[in-house]
Amino acid sequence: MMRTSTPLSLLPTFLLSLNKASNYLTGKIACDERVLFFPTLANKINATHWHVPIHGWIFEPETESKKRRVAIKGLGKLFQVNDVDEKRLLKRRLMWFTVDNQSMKYVKIAIVGSGIEEKEEGEGDHYRLPRSAKDGHFIGHLTLRNDELLDAADSDGIVRYEAIDHKRTFAGAIHLLPPTGVSIISDIDDTVKITNYLDKKEFYKNTFLREFKQVPGMKELFHACKSKYDNNCSIHYVSASPYQLFEELSNFFTSAGFPSATYHLKRIRVKDKTLLQLFADPEDYKIRQITPILNTYPLRKFILIGDSGEKDPEVYKELIRRYPNQIEKIWIRNVNGANATRMEGVDPGRWRFFSDGYDLMDEVV
Repeated sequence: MMRTSTPLSLLPTFLLSLNKASNYLTGKIACDERVLFFPTLANKINATHWHVPIHGWIFEPETESKKRRVAIKGLGKLFQVNDVDEKRLLKRRLMWFTVDNQSMKYVKIAIVGSGIEEKEEGEGDHYRLPRSAKDGHFIGHLTLRNDELLDAADSDGIVRYEAIDHKRTFAGAIHLLPPTGVSIISDIDDTVKITNYLDKKEFYKNTFLREFKQVPGMKELFHACKSKYDNNCSIHYVSASPYQLFEELSNFFTSAGFPSATYHLKRIRVKDKTLLQLFADPEDYKIRQITPILNTYPLRKFILIGDSGEKDPEVYKELIRRYPNQIEKIWIRNVNGANATRMEGVDPGRWRFFSDGYDLMDEVV
């Protein structure tokens, strides 16, 4: 005989539903939800104010979901995963692709160090962000005072903020980028992190089953650039990797000692056609990602770093044609025996191949 659910057994589900309804109306983050913020670039719009984009992602981790178990089992069988450490990494990295994205949710933030985060709800200027899209992402555009931001900024010009949540900390970072200075726009895979993209089996193993490894000398190169330009040198990673890999990449670069950077990655949602963006033309994608940065900072000088494995030479060749006065150097890591015809038409004095970061130290010391 089939047993019917009792009202008492439905109580946890009912309480969770109430919690989520409260979140929709008030912006409070539900107990089973998490917010991840991505570092963004702020630009000065006049003598007193900055334009500050805030980009985040709200989701439920769903650590024991059925779809996650199926994905782990499928990839584990495909790559014949038997090693305990590989299984652990696969489980951790796939989690980001199997989360339950939360749409139509909003969060509020406060700048850390401004005193606002210490005030009770309603007492200070908490900044409400737009509601999230189907993929859980939300992007807000704030106009903030110069004194508020500079008072809260650290020595690298980075301002920290937090989502308003009295029990947990969801932190983010704003990079205050002055109108003048030097910016490095760099690819990630096979440029600063060894991926072996051209060998698809190795590529997937390096992405999901192995600890990330840095290209030798790139950390030292980035730090040397920051020293050469009196710390007015910023780093921006523009990559075709999806935002689902952001936290893994960010933790790797931080633990390896790389300077702080902003990330400009691909937005995908596994359950709809945006997944196809992973296989879209990288040339068109990267030009669309980099162009707004160049347009926002017309007085800054740029160094573009990539590799010869995909379309970085063609992308950078087109960009230096469009922005000859802004782009100073192009450095291409040669991973497949490419020749100079890939950069045909570009002044030889403005670009070069390299094997690792140490090859380029003569450019910055």
